[in-house]
Amino acid sequence: MEIVSERPFSGFLVYELKQSPEDFQVEEILKPDWLKESGKWTIFRLKKSGWNTLDALQGIAKESHVSLNEIGYAGKKDRHATTIQHISAEQILQVPKELSSVLKLETIGRGTRPLTPEANAGNRFVLTLRNLIEREEDMIRRNFEKVSISGFINYYDSQRFSRFHPEFRLPIFPYLQGDPETSLKLLLTDPFPGEKKQARDRKKELQKLWGNWGACEKLSGTKLESRIFSLLKREKNLTQKVYSESISLFPEEELLMLLSSLQSLVWNEFVSELLSSESSSGVWIKTKSGSLFFSEESLTRTFPPDYNLPVPGAPGIKTLEYSNKEMNFLSYVLVRLSLEESVFEKSPFSKVKMKSFERNLKVIPEDFAMEEFETDDLHPGRKKVKITFRLPSGAYATMLVKRLMLRAEI
Repeated sequence: MEIVSERPFSGFLVYELKQSPEDFQVEEILKPDWLKESGKWTIFRLKKSGWNTLDALQGIAKESHVSLNEIGYAGKKDRHATTIQHISAEQILQVPKELSSVLKLETIGRGTRPLTPEANAGNRFVLTLRNLIEREEDMIRRNFEKVSISGFINYYDSQRFSRFHPEFRLPIFPYLQGDPETSLKLLLTDPFPGEKKQARDRKKELQKLWGNWGACEKLSGTKLESRIFSLLKREKNLTQKVYSESISLFPEEELLMLLSSLQSLVWNEFVSELLSSESSSGVWIKTKSGSLFFSEESLTRTFPPDYNLPVPGAPGIKTLEYSNKEMNFLSYVLVRLSLEESVFEKSPFSKVKMKSFERNLKVIPEDFAMEEFETDDLHPGRKKVKITFRLPSGAYATMLVKRLMLRAEI
């Protein structure tokens, strides 16, 4: 196994994305066999703008007098976008009147089971890239042709790591290393991108008051926070087990995201090291969660279009179908992250599982098209361009954009 110490880094061509929700349009594609003429569940089409999926569903659940767990969905969609997705419930759902301008709900059929991510066949995208420099148009066109033919590496993008911390990386890391208290503190007090100032200020105050559980309880912003701080206040002998039990009170959705972000981070670093070892040319890019390697040559020369690489998970990496070389690189990444190989054998939370699954190493976008460059109405003297494409479920459109706007000639 050869690890390259000197890494050539690349930046990006000048561009802006998501300057308005209309600049990032996503339409979820539902698998046909999930939509029936009759069934116990009603299937709805939800169109939203400027809202993330869970916040929108919480508003709908409250208005419809159902619990959030009674609403099924095929996928989560970004807040900084205009999106169309599908949800299900056993009763008719309603949108709060005050949100009727940003949330639209339409009944489209019935189902014999609640929607889950398995119902998602992929997504159609219509993106507008803005603030483009005219002299860089030719390079964008060249990159477009390359992506059309060779695709892009199927990394998880920064949306997957909203809770990334510069010191601890992810909240799950301290937990796995025997420090649940630090993990709990990160979960309850570390602000994440997109939070409103009021929420960020409250979390900063909680950081200062950490350990004064009565004061923290008074600052609680949710029922969960109040319950946890109340538990800590009553406990006379605070041990790491108590902090661990407090984390177990989090909803399954959040616990699953903690584990998923861990798996995704390991997979990203694993793939980067593996591909860089196979390529005689390529570049790295810097992201908030770590460096990622981009290379066309390694993908077209070594790995076929349908090459899958398992995302580490249960029942453990030694049981997965990795080659000896792949296993060596995965082991190297785990050591670098101070993780044991046994970390994936069993979920640390009884509520959720950390299963391994196959993931395509690269993605070639379907129906990939780029319109003519136009004058950007938001940036005088600059250009804009619209691109459309379809991606399978789990692939990130923003990662396609990163490859499209990569400054390096690879």
